[in-house]
Amino acid sequence: MKTTRTLTDPIATGLAEDVSFLAAASSNRVGLIVANFDPSIDLIFTDLTISVATGLTPINVTPGNQLESRDPVTGELIVTLRAPTGGWRWETPVGFVGPVTVYGFSLTDNSGVVLMATHKLANSIILTDPNQTIFAPDLGFRIDPSQIH
Repeated sequence: MKTTRTLTDPIATGLAEDVSFLAAASSNRVGLIVANFDPSIDLIFTDLTISVATGLTPINVTPGNQLESRDPVTGELIVTLRAPTGGWRWETPVGFVGPVTVYGFSLTDNSGVVLMATHKLANSIILTDPNQTIFAPDLGFRIDPSQIH
């Protein structure tokens, strides 16, 4: 059977408002991945190396329901993580000694050990000195409802 929007549209809402995962009362976290990795649905937290350097530690996602919508051009369902005040911004502090290479971003639960998603950068970013900033792109998920059968 081919699904209709009646069945597919609630998928994004359900994902964005699921209190067990994305809409948890305690903030989920976005961290910097600092070792090369291959994105996969089978990745687990221990497969990754997340930065623990001062200024480069995970940032809390704004708790509660996340944002959901539909792309008017592609028809894809979109769930966007609500950025905290200040956005997805990491900065190397005074006294920072690099280099640290950032390969991407991870989304984990508040404990920091349940991996929900990753985003790999097209080109890694090397941080070498104090006062260098890295911004994450809009973080979220796209679901192609035409692929749901």
